[in-house]
Amino acid sequence: MKKKISILIFALALLFSSNDVAGASSAVTVERVSGQDRFEVAVNVSKKGWGSGSSTILLVNYQAFADALSASPLAYKLNAPILLTNPDRLNTKTEEEIKRLNASKVIIIGGTGSINQNVVSRVTSLGKTVERIGGKDRYEVAYKVSRKLSPAGKVVISNGTTFADALSISPYASKHEYPILLTAKDRLPYSTQKAIQEKNPTQTIIVGGTGSISSAVESQLTSPLRLGGKDRYEVAVNIAKRFSPTSTKAAISNGTTFADALTGSVLAAKQNMPLLLTQSSSIPVVTKSYIDQSEITRFTIFGGTGSVSNTVVSQLKGALPLTGKRIVLDAGHGGSDPGAVNGTIYEKNLNMSFTKMLAGHLKGMGAEIIYTRDPSNDQFISLEDRATFANGKSAHLFISIHHDSSVDKTATGQSIHYSSYRPGIETKDAYVVFAGKSYPFVKEDTQKKLFYYRDGSTVKSMSYQGDIIAYDTVSPSPAAVESKNLAPVASTAIKYSGIGAGYIKDHNLYVTRWTTMPSILIELGYMSNTNEISLLKQSSVQNSRSLSLAKAIENFYK
Repeated sequence: MKKKISILIFALALLFSSNDVAGASSAVTVERVSGQDRFEVAVNVSKKGWGSGSSTILLVNYQAFADALSASPLAYKLNAPILLTNPDRLNTKTEEEIKRLNASKVIIIGGTGSINQNVVSRVTSLGKTVERIGGKDRYEVAYKVSRKLSPAGKVVISNGTTFADALSISPYASKHEYPILLTAKDRLPYSTQKAIQEKNPTQTIIVGGTGSISSAVESQLTSPLRLGGKDRYEVAVNIAKRFSPTSTKAAISNGTTFADALTGSVLAAKQNMPLLLTQSSSIPVVTKSYIDQSEITRFTIFGGTGSVSNTVVSQLKGALPLTGKRIVLDAGHGGSDPGAVNGTIYEKNLNMSFTKMLAGHLKGMGAEIIYTRDPSNDQFISLEDRATFANGKSAHLFISIHHDSSVDKTATGQSIHYSSYRPGIETKDAYVVFAGKSYPFVKEDTQKKLFYYRDGSTVKSMSYQGDIIAYDTVSPSPAAVESKNLAPVASTAIKYSGIGAGYIKDHNLYVTRWTTMPSILIELGYMSNTNEISLLKQSSVQNSRSLSLAKAIENFYK
C-alpha cells in the first residue's frame, strides 16, 4: 500500500490549466482539464486527447446527457472526441475546435429535437459531412449507436434517467466497445430489448443498485453482473476496484454535474483511467479511502474549480491545512435535556444541525472530527463526561456549540466563551477576581459551583456562576492562551446580518475549564428573540456561518 505524502502538480499547457498552486514532489501528480464552461471543457479535452486532429467528431446537445453517455464507446472506436453544442446553433468554441481538428465527418448524436437543422447547416457550411444517429427517444438513440459497435460479448445497462452510475463505467465500456444501453427502472424499453437480441451478449453488466434498475429487469438479462453501491460514489469505487484494480492513475469528476465527465470519458478510456466521482468541495469518504489504499498517484480532473474545487485537489495531494488536527465537536444538551425551547424548536436540535455542518466543512479541510454527542443517537451526556471524553482523545481543539435564551425577548447576539483558569492543567499561582480585586485561590467545589479564596486571613467562597473568575497570573497554560486568541477569530467568523454582534467572555464554564486542550464555547444567538430564531433555524444560515467558522479555524492554524 502506498502512502501518498508528497506532491507534484506539473505545469499544464495554458489551455488546460487552472489556478492550482504547484507543489514540489515526485509522488502525486494532479492535472486539471478545465474551461470557462462545459463547451470549453469539452474543447480542452479534445485538444489534450486529439492534439494532432481527428478525422471524425461526435457532436452532442450540451444538455442531452443520455446521448453523450451512449455515444462514448462509439467515440472511442472511431478515435473521435465528443464536442458539445446548443440545440439550435453551433457553439462558437465548438466551431473553432471543429476547424482545428480538421475533421472530414461530424456525427450528430440525437434527433432533431435534440440538435436541429440550424446546427447541421452550419456544420455542413464548414465543409464537413454530417451523419445523424437519432431516434424517437434516448432508448432508441442508444440502440442505434449500439448498431455501430462490433459484438464484443458484453453490454452495459444503465438507468436512462439517472446518469451518475453509468458515468463511471463509461471509460471501461468504451475501451472494450461494449454498448451502453438504457432502461427504465422496472421495465426494459423495446429499443433496449432489440439491442440485446441483436448483440446476443454472454454477459450483461448492470450499473447501479435495485433502486436504479429493479430485480425484475435484472431477471430478463443474460448472466447479469450488478455493480452497485449505497450511492454514485461507491458505485464508481466498486467499478474501479473490479475493472482497474492495479491502475496507477484515475480521472476525477463532479458526481452531480455530468457534462465534464461525459466528454472526458473517452479521454479517460484512451489513457486507461478509471473515472472516480467527487463532491464539489470534498472527496467522499468511500472515494478517499479507496484512493489511499490504491496505487493511484496520477490524477486528471475534468472541470474547473466551480465543479471540482481546489480543496479536492488538496485532498488528493494529502496536504490539507487541517490534516493531523483532531477536533472534538460538542453539540450542547441532548436527550432528556432539550436546552432552550421556543415552541417546537429545541436548542439541542439546532446545536446538532450546526455541529454537523461545521464537521463537514472541517473534514473537507483535513481535520479528524470526534463528536461528544453521537449525531445518530440523541442522548444526554453530563458536562463532566463531555470534558473527560475530550481529554481522553488527545484532541487539538474543543468547540462546544450552543444557542442562548433570555426572559428579555429583545436580547440579541452571539457570544464566545473561553477560560483562563484551567484546573485540569495548572492550579499554581491561581487567583480569583471579584469586584475588580484579586484574591489568592484556595480550591473549588465543582458540585456546588463555588470558588474558595483567601481574603486576608479568612477563607471565603463565592459562586462562580456570577462575575467571579479564576485565572493564572504567572504562567497561564498554552491551551488557555490559544483559547483566548481563538475567541475573537471565531467571533468575527460567525457574525451574521440580523444577529447581534454579541461579546467575548473569559468565563467559568465547565467544558472550557476542564478540557486540557484549547477550547471555546459558542452561543450562536438568542432563541428567545423572534427575529433571531427565524435566522438561526435556517439551514442556509447555519451552513454559511459554519463554513465561515471552519475557514477561520483553518486560517488560525496555518
